[in-house]
Amino acid sequence: MRPALRPAGWPGAVGVVAAITSAALRVAVVPLFVTPIIDRVIGAGDLAALPGVLLTAGAAVVGMALTLAVQDAALAHGGAVRVAQLRERAYRALLARTPGRLPGTSGGLAGRVVSDVREVETFHQYGMGTLLAESVAVLGIVAVLVWRAPLATLLLLALGVPAVWLLERLGARLRASADRAQAGTEAVAADLQEGLKHHAVVRAFDAEGFMLDRFQAANVATRRAASRRSVLAALQVPVTQIAVFTALAGLVALLAGRAAAGVMSVGQVVEYLTLVALLSTPAQLLPRGYALLRQAEAALDRMDDLLAPTAHASTVEPPVVEGTLEGGESGLTLQELWARHGEGDWVLRGASAHAPAQGLVVVTGESGVGKSTLLSVLLGFLTAERGSVHLDGVPLDRSRVAWVPQSLDLLRGSLRDTLTLGRPVPDERVWEAVQDVGMTDAVRRLPGHLDATLDEDGAGLSGGQRQRLLVARALLRDPAVLLLDEPTANLDAEAEAALVETLMREAERRLVIAVAHREALPRAAHRVWHVVEGEIVEMTP
Repeated sequence: MRPALRPAGWPGAVGVVAAITSAALRVAVVPLFVTPIIDRVIGAGDLAALPGVLLTAGAAVVGMALTLAVQDAALAHGGAVRVAQLRERAYRALLARTPGRLPGTSGGLAGRVVSDVREVETFHQYGMGTLLAESVAVLGIVAVLVWRAPLATLLLLALGVPAVWLLERLGARLRASADRAQAGTEAVAADLQEGLKHHAVVRAFDAEGFMLDRFQAANVATRRAASRRSVLAALQVPVTQIAVFTALAGLVALLAGRAAAGVMSVGQVVEYLTLVALLSTPAQLLPRGYALLRQAEAALDRMDDLLAPTAHASTVEPPVVEGTLEGGESGLTLQELWARHGEGDWVLRGASAHAPAQGLVVVTGESGVGKSTLLSVLLGFLTAERGSVHLDGVPLDRSRVAWVPQSLDLLRGSLRDTLTLGRPVPDERVWEAVQDVGMTDAVRRLPGHLDATLDEDGAGLSGGQRQRLLVARALLRDPAVLLLDEPTANLDAEAEAALVETLMREAERRLVIAVAHREALPRAAHRVWHVVEGEIVEMTP
C-alpha cells in the first residue's frame, strides 16, 4: 500500500489495534452466545447458565462498540495528518516549479489538488477502518467455520473465488473512471476560475453564452464520468450479496444433512449459519472500502504525475563558475548567454552586456526577441545553457535581485503581509518603502493603514497604486539589482511620470533594469540594451 494510504503514527497504530479488536469481538459474540443458548439453556434446560452467557456476550458487545469508536476516531486523526502532509508536499512542489511552467491553470491545479487530496482523506475516514475491520472479521469467521465444518467451508470459499475475480475487474474499471472524473473536475475548475477572474471582460463583451458553452462541455463530460464511477462502485455490493446468497443456499442443504446425521448439534448448525450470515456485512462493506482504496490510489497516481520533476531538456551542461571572475568588472556582466525554453530554438544567442552597479538600464526590442527570457535568466528561473552572469565579479545570486512583474499580482490579506511576504520587516522600514514610491497618503487613507485587508490582486486600488506597491514590495528586499517587466504598460501619463521619477531615484543607489516598449523609460535611461535576434546591442540614449 502507498505510504500516504497507510495508518499514520501512533493514532494510526491505535486505530489498527482497535479495528482488529472490534472485529475479533464481533466474531466471538456468536460462539459465546448462540451455541450455549441453544444447546445448554434451551436444549438441556440449564437456566442457571443463562446469566453467565448473557454477561459474557454483553461484555463482548460493549467492548466491540467502544473499540469501534476508538478505531474511527484514531484512523480519522491519523488520516488528517497524512492529508495535511500531502497538501503541503503538493503546494511545495508546485511553488518550486519554474514560473510560467506550471502544468495547467492556477484554478485548475488548485481544484485538482483539493479534489485528489479529498479522495485520500475519504479513504482514511471511511475506507481504511472498513478494510481492516472487515478483513479481520472475514478471517475470524472463516477460522471458526473451518473448525466447525471444514468441508462446508471449502465449498463456501470455492464459491467466493468468482466473486473476488469479478470485484477485481470492477475495481480496475472504477479506477479508470475515477481518473476521467478527476480530469473533468480539473477542467471544470479551470473554466470556473477563468470566467470569474475575467468577469468584467465577459460582461463587457456579452460573452456569458460563450463562456457557458465552454464550461458546459467540460461539465457534461465530468458528469458522465462521475455517473459511470458511481455505477461501477454500486455494482460491487450486489455482486458480493449474490455470491453470499448462493453460498448460503448450498450450505443450508449440506448442514441440514450433517445435523440429521448427528455430526453437528443444532446449536453448532445455527452458530455456523449465523457466522455465514455475518459474512454479509463484510460482503457489503469490503467492496465499498476497496472502491475507496482504488479511488485514493488513482488520486495519488494523478498527484505523482502532477508533481513529478520535469527533466531539463538540454544535454548541454552550463559552465560552473566559482569565486571571483578573473579580471571581472564591478556591476553586472553578462557573458555569451545562450538560453532557450525546452528543446525549442535558441532565444538568447550569445548575449553579452555590462552595466554599472548603479543606474537605469532599459531593455528594448520587438516582441519575441528574448527580453522576458533575459529577465528569467537574471532571476534564476531559467538556466543559461552556456555563458555566465556576474555581479561585482561573482556569480549573480537571486537573493540580490528583486522583481516587479508586469501583471499586477498583489496577494490577498493585509497590506503589510502583501509587501513583506512574511519577512520580519519593521513597520518603519515598510513605511519608508511606501514613501519611496509615493504611496504614503494613499495608504493612510486605507482603513487600518498597513493592516488594511486587500482583495485578490489589490482590487479596489488603481492600476498606478498597485504598480507602486509592487515596486515597494521589491524595494523591501533591498536588492542590488531591481528588475521590472513593462512597469508602465498599464499606467496613464501621470502615473507613468511618477513611476519613472521613482525609478530614477532608486537608480542612484542600485542597478535598475526595466523592460519597456513605451518611450518614457528609454528617454530617462542611463543606457539601453536593445535585444535583436537574441543578442544585446548596447546603446546610449
